[in-house]
Amino acid sequence: MFEFDFSKRNRADDIIDELIEQVSAAYPEERLGRIKSRSDSSWKGGAGAYTDRISYAVLNGAVPEEPKIPDDASDIQREMIWQLKLMLHNAVTDAEFYPAFSSGLEQVTVPSMFCCVKESISASERVKPVISAPSDVYSLPEAEIREGYTCYDMLWRMAYKYRRAGGKIPVYMTDIQGPFSCAAQMWGIQDFLCDINLSECQNEAHHLLSICTDAIIKYFHAMYKIADGNMIPIHCHPVLWVPKDCGVAVSDDFFGVVGSHTVRDFSLPYLEKIGEAFGGVTAHTCGNMNHLPGLINTMKTIKTINFGASETDLMRYAKECDPRIMILAHRSGMSIGGLPLLSAEEHIRHCANVQKTTGIRVFATPLYTDDAFSEINLKKWDEAARL
Repeated sequence: MFEFDFSKRNRADDIIDELIEQVSAAYPEERLGRIKSRSDSSWKGGAGAYTDRISYAVLNGAVPEEPKIPDDASDIQREMIWQLKLMLHNAVTDAEFYPAFSSGLEQVTVPSMFCCVKESISASERVKPVISAPSDVYSLPEAEIREGYTCYDMLWRMAYKYRRAGGKIPVYMTDIQGPFSCAAQMWGIQDFLCDINLSECQNEAHHLLSICTDAIIKYFHAMYKIADGNMIPIHCHPVLWVPKDCGVAVSDDFFGVVGSHTVRDFSLPYLEKIGEAFGGVTAHTCGNMNHLPGLINTMKTIKTINFGASETDLMRYAKECDPRIMILAHRSGMSIGGLPLLSAEEHIRHCANVQKTTGIRVFATPLYTDDAFSEINLKKWDEAARL
């Protein structure tokens, strides 16, 4: 799909080449294998390299020394340099951070396969709705990856980074909104949430959800293809290894907004279809989903559920969670229902306590922290992860 001419070089290319070699040296195959083994034991359960602590990964966005980027560097080269520096920055830890290029986030990625575009509303961006009447769902163009649209651009960025690194460093998937989120944005969110409860609109709603599901599956296959299969199917968050037999991740941020009957009828059947296509599904949501564990437990293909531990009560959710499901709990900057905003150390300790108390596997991702990767903090984080 993409052709790149890397023979035309600039000063940024020399920096990128040097950083790629440094990352390869910092993460030799033996170390990557150890990270995979530890992560696999969390994702799949059972015996693993860790029996006395939980898995965790920290992404510290504060690079101690700002990269020197030549003026002639392109945007994608600048992005690569920053991400390679972050991989090196995280090499001092012995946690489960896995080095790979991040692909970023665009809400319009899948809708753009139907020729949808973004629009600016009140200083923010959204998918411009294309459904004026319910019957419009039957006249949408076939979902394709077309040049000139976001779906094409995101794949181009993934392919560029992967191929520029000579296949030495994998890529994380881009954030894929789930079928419900895609359909709601294409229909118009407020109208969709109202119309799906009307009997005269439900056939159209399910049709749109179905073709969005097919488009998502097609896009996942495209992401795998451009990375020669070396695409890590997680975006929540792009810091950890995921075994391929654990499926793929999608976002369903409406879990925290709608009732359980809406999730049951209009979201889960389509998440299950994605799970069936790839051997499992991880579902991410923003907001509080403490009303949903019983329903999520009924899913056949669910592997992991991801939420912020200050948005959804982690202990309460874990007590109701099916033991076959892992919880991927990240440190959020938003509090819902008075849940505390924790430091990285506190978050890891909280996740370890939840696993110790409930027996549910918890993978902690404190993510961004202002705490330095000092010897003292690294020791604190490791001690906090102990069971």
